[in-house]
Amino acid sequence: MTPRIHIGPAGWSYPDWDGIVYPTPAGRAFDALEYIASYVDLIEINSTFYRVPSPRVCDDWAKRVAGKNDFTFTVKVHRDLTHGRAPAHESDAVSFTRAVAPLADRGKLGSLLIQFPWSFRMSSDARRYIRDLTRWLRPFPTAVEVRHGSWESPPARRFFRENDITLCGIDQPLVGDSLGPTTYEPGRTRAYFRFHGRNKDMWFKRDAGRDDRYNYLYSAAELSSWRERIESVPTGVERLFVVLNNHFRGQAVANALQLRAMLSGVKSDAPPELLDAYPQIEGSLRPVRSPRTRIPVQHKDTGQTELNLFDDKDEQDK
Repeated sequence: MTPRIHIGPAGWSYPDWDGIVYPTPAGRAFDALEYIASYVDLIEINSTFYRVPSPRVCDDWAKRVAGKNDFTFTVKVHRDLTHGRAPAHESDAVSFTRAVAPLADRGKLGSLLIQFPWSFRMSSDARRYIRDLTRWLRPFPTAVEVRHGSWESPPARRFFRENDITLCGIDQPLVGDSLGPTTYEPGRTRAYFRFHGRNKDMWFKRDAGRDDRYNYLYSAAELSSWRERIESVPTGVERLFVVLNNHFRGQAVANALQLRAMLSGVKSDAPPELLDAYPQIEGSLRPVRSPRTRIPVQHKDTGQTELNLFDDKDEQDK
């Protein structure tokens, strides 16, 4: 069975996307979420890392993409569950699942993403906490992202397989003991990949801003190696989520659509502004203007930035 592949960016509300992903002027009634959902079939919600949303907000997100049957969200769990000074409690996880339940109720929740910082290293305590956290977050499917190279060890890989926990494959700058891109473990029905760019010089630089770290456009050759990895996902995986986190100036959208074209063999529809900004990907995309949505009120989405279970120095986490 061939998995259903969803590809899209991490987040959708970035001022630096205006004029590159979104038309300008957009107008008061422009809905950025509905607009971007007309080009991609996945968005990873990042704002949930910083604050737990209300069920009403999650229901609103789901309703705004209700007409797009193939579209789904993945949702990053709150930082208290992954970046706190001490492990969280079951009640914290249950509160989070209650908040995002409307997305699942409306059929728009593909997976929760549990992203740990680089400092979260493989140990018996760490494995126990991952096992507890994924259990607390049921019945929702989950994927775990770790970044330290200690998780490449055979015991670590075996832990994810034996517990049917999806280990997210990541493309990140390979600095020091960082996890390489070949390390991932699909769950019984789902697999998850995240691309952070390869801006090695800025990744751990203390005075680098968020935009500096994620300012990276993948080349066709770099995406091609991931195409092979995606196409080799084991039989039995039903859904595969591919999230592009190199969000600065809409590069995540450009690479998401480019990768979609590589996998399908068909040019992807793209906002015309995107091709003007990145003419080097023109061969994969075709400019198509999506209808500019008119809605009763203007939605002001916040949502995509990040800070830092165990070390507040992991400033590159996102």
